[in-house]
Amino acid sequence: MRASTSMAAGDHPGHHLSVILREPLGVTGVITPWNYPLLMAAWKLAPVLAAGDTLVDPADHPEVRRTRRRSPAARRVNVVNGYGAIAGARLAEHPDVDMIALTCSVASGRAVARAAAGSLKRVHLELGGKAPAAIFPDADPAAAASALRVAGLWNSGQECGAACRVLAHDSIAEEFVERLAGEVRTLAVGEPRAGEDVEVGPMAPRAHFDRVTGCLERAEAEGVPVATGGGAPDGPGYFVAPTVPVDVPEGAEVAREEIFGPVITVETFTDEEEAVRRADDVPLGRSASVRTENARRAHAVAARLDSGTVRVNSHLVLASEVPWGGFKGSGYGRDLSAYALDDYARTEHVMHNHER
Repeated sequence: MRASTSMAAGDHPGHHLSVILREPLGVTGVITPWNYPLLMAAWKLAPVLAAGDTLVDPADHPEVRRTRRRSPAARRVNVVNGYGAIAGARLAEHPDVDMIALTCSVASGRAVARAAAGSLKRVHLELGGKAPAAIFPDADPAAAASALRVAGLWNSGQECGAACRVLAHDSIAEEFVERLAGEVRTLAVGEPRAGEDVEVGPMAPRAHFDRVTGCLERAEAEGVPVATGGGAPDGPGYFVAPTVPVDVPEGAEVAREEIFGPVITVETFTDEEEAVRRADDVPLGRSASVRTENARRAHAVAARLDSGTVRVNSHLVLASEVPWGGFKGSGYGRDLSAYALDDYARTEHVMHNHER
């Protein structure tokens, strides 16, 4: 389909009318993750269809397949039933697919980018995160702990933008850790259908449960203390106790690698320079936050943090009017807002010589 729309026009250069057309890319392969299968599908579906593209999705989530079959745009939405990794790999390498859009882990993003390189198709990557939350001495430790209880452990910590890595100024670190540990201990862990008070459910697949608990076991072996939690509670299921490792040394695995579970690490810093350096000293850059009452500091630090989204005195607040995406190993795609349309469309320049 070639539903071109004139976006801009003018004489560039003189006597030559330049018209910029925004066109659909064509066929877009979409791969969505298991942590938010329906939501992430919607984030991709909307801009793909708005740009005029068609979509092919290797969905292996029944609720997503049912929803898309009822969509009024079903003729432009094709769901490939089957195991996502196998179908997704075929989409990434297929020469008739014009673009591949992925929200998943960093490892999956690398694999898809390698497969897509053979046909030089466009790639949209929304990958993992290791979001730092810097808390300065003028911030309220109690308010910060209460907010991070949710922002760090929402969806059992299976959230790429979660505030999973706290950097607390050493003058308030002791009070903050005490308050955060107290907040985390109030979380009810259990099977999601066990009652409305349950806030933390199990890890999704067994392999991920093993990954999270393995990371905590290695941190314990390295001597990293915990203020609360520490691993899997007794009983059946893939549950991990909400855990707060503290006094985490610089460069520790638990503070650098994405855990994607109910874990919030706490490190300390002494000044603004150290806070920025340590916050950025990770290979990922999905999101970050700054807590301070100093407006100048808030603006300066936020601008220096190498993350696609930086929030001041909040964390994990989303709005569909602004873009969501990361830097560095977190990828380079943008979801939400009008900026997402740029990923799923192409521009063509048409020039007319009208000199007489």
